[in-house]
Amino acid sequence: MKSVHLIAVQSELRLEHYREREAFEARVLELCARAVEGLPEGEPRIIAFPEAFALPLVFWLETPEQVVRSGSALEAGLRLLRLRWREALGTATLSPSALFHLRALEVWPLWERAFARAARQSAAYVIAGSLFSPLVDWEPARGYHRKSRRVYNLSLVFNPQGTLLARVPKINLTMDERRSFLQGGSWGDQVIHTRLGRIANLICLDAFHEHLIERCDAAGAWLVVQPSANAARWEGPWSADPARLEGQVWLREGLARKLEGRENLRYGINPMLNGRLYNFRFEGRSGVYAPGQVLALADLPTGDAIVRSRVEPP
Repeated sequence: MKSVHLIAVQSELRLEHYREREAFEARVLELCARAVEGLPEGEPRIIAFPEAFALPLVFWLETPEQVVRSGSALEAGLRLLRLRWREALGTATLSPSALFHLRALEVWPLWERAFARAARQSAAYVIAGSLFSPLVDWEPARGYHRKSRRVYNLSLVFNPQGTLLARVPKINLTMDERRSFLQGGSWGDQVIHTRLGRIANLICLDAFHEHLIERCDAAGAWLVVQPSANAARWEGPWSADPARLEGQVWLREGLARKLEGRENLRYGINPMLNGRLYNFRFEGRSGVYAPGQVLALADLPTGDAIVRSRVEPP
C-alpha cells in the first residue's frame, strides 16, 4: 500500500462558525483544505476532527440571542426548550434530552452534508468529530428521521467519495455527558473496513479503556482515531491526581502507550477541541502517534492547528 497521511485537525470554537449554515459548511471546508494543502495528489489521507465539533450547532445555529448569551449550557438548553415547548412535547421525550431530539433533524443534515462535501473536496477519509444526538437515518419516504429515543455522543466516518460509512457511538461517558442525559452506545461499529484497511474510531474516553483497544486490535485495525474534547486546562492539575498535570497524563497514558506491543494497531490520531462552550473550556494538543512515540504534536493546547504525519501502513 502507498504511504498514508494521518491528519489531526485541532479546532477552536468560535460563535461565528456556528450561527449560520453557510458559515459552518465554510468552516469545515476551510479546515479540510488546510489539512491536505501541499500533499501529493493521489496519496491516501485520513483527516480526523475533534469530539463535539458539531455540538455548538445545537445551541447556536439560528437560535435567539437570549439562548446564545446564556450563562451555561444547561441554561441555554432550557431556554430553547421553553421557547419551543410545543415542538419539544412533540418529540415524546420527557427529559432535558428533548433538546437534542428537537434539534436533531435541523442539525444532523447540515453536519452530514458539510462533511460529505469536505471529504470529496479533500479526497480523504474523514472522521467528522461528534454530535450529541439520537441516531438519525434517511430513507426516501420519510427523509431524515430519528431512529430511537436514546441520545448518544455520535461520530461519523466518510470515505473520499463523500459516502457515510459508519455512525459510531461513544461507549464510556463522562459525568458531564451523563448529566446531559446521554446514553452509552454498544460495541459494533467502532472498527470500519475501508480500502486502506481497518480503522478504529474510539471517541475520547473510550480510547483510554484497555478492553476497547484490545478489541480494535483483535479486529485487525491498524489505526485508531480518538476524537477528543478535554474540558480541563492542559497545564492544570489532573482531576484524578492533582500532583500530575493533565497534559502529562494524556501524553504518557494516551495513544502512544496504548499502541505498544499490539498485534495490528500501529498508529493513532488524536484531534483535540479548543475554546469555550458556555461554562465548558476545552484545551488540548492534538497529535499523531506510533507505539511509544509522538510522530507529530500541536505546538499549543489552544487555537487551531493542523498536525500531520506520513506513515507506512502494515
